[in-house]
Amino acid sequence: MNQDRKSTKTVIIPQGAFIMGTDIEPFYGTALVNAEHAKLDEAPMHVRFLKAYAIEQYPVTNAEYAAFVQATKHPPPTHWNNGKFADEDADLPVVHVNWYDSNAYAQWAGKRLPTEAEWEKASRGPDGRIYPWGNTFIPEESESTDTSQTLTTHLTPVGTRPATASPYGIGETVGNVWEWTADWYQPYPDPKYKVSQRATDGKHKTLRGGSWLEAREGTAERYFRCANRLHAPPDYKARNIGFRCVREIPHAQDESVHIPVEPLVDYVKQKKLANLHLLQKRAQKNSLKDTLIAIFLIGGATYCVVREPELVLGGTIIGIIGTGFLFSASVNFWRRWRAAQRAKQVKSENFLPLLSDT
Repeated sequence: MNQDRKSTKTVIIPQGAFIMGTDIEPFYGTALVNAEHAKLDEAPMHVRFLKAYAIEQYPVTNAEYAAFVQATKHPPPTHWNNGKFADEDADLPVVHVNWYDSNAYAQWAGKRLPTEAEWEKASRGPDGRIYPWGNTFIPEESESTDTSQTLTTHLTPVGTRPATASPYGIGETVGNVWEWTADWYQPYPDPKYKVSQRATDGKHKTLRGGSWLEAREGTAERYFRCANRLHAPPDYKARNIGFRCVREIPHAQDESVHIPVEPLVDYVKQKKLANLHLLQKRAQKNSLKDTLIAIFLIGGATYCVVREPELVLGGTIIGIIGTGFLFSASVNFWRRWRAAQRAKQVKSENFLPLLSDT
């Protein structure tokens, strides 16, 4: 490790609880607004508790990584020309680094890669927001009275997008590069299953954030969500993957609790119940609508078959369509019943097993 190395600016994330993951259930998928683009590996929404830690405000840059390469003779990124980056690229996030490269840099710097929980808390804040800046997606490059660029279709120097800052002041967790984390890709603990139904092979590391490439491809709204998870083999490299580091802080700075556990646990439970109640209402409305349509169509088909022999073929087709609506009505009835059962489970669930201090 280079003891004399000038460290980049870090921000202390205070000890306390935060909301992690997304409220999404397999039986209703992404029907809810706050889970519009969610994937099942983000579930369940739960409360985590972390000790205080310090995280770098921005991803590691080419200039910072070059100091590591020079000091350790570590192989430079393959896209550098003759092992050196262009002078104008000094403040761009370093890319074409795999997990092993990133971890080696972190150890040299006296730091480490963040866990998924540490990354998500730093990006999302304690309140479970969808994006670092809030719950509304900013669809394109925009400027307002107090923000600047948010989305660009290329790498940009770190520190040039204040609009992407998180509640803790952490910049560019989305919009520039994906970031390696310390964790192997695994499902979150879920009290509904003793053994997770979303098995993983334990051979991929988790990536967090979202990059300029998603902005170019028009998928930023989906991938820039703080709870979104991506994974790749640890030896994988790409032009849109980088990293940032965290460091431990003295225990003297880790005494007070910023956000206590109990209020967030209660909030998460009430949020789940509200979502399930909304689902019951939607399913009941759709079930009633589909039932009425099915009765009308099947009734018309029966009339054609019995009273109008020349319309048998058309009546049969109408009857098949009506049967489809009847099936849809039964599915929505089942969804309503399932949501009611889940609501009962949520009311009786103990959320404490989902808490963690690591």
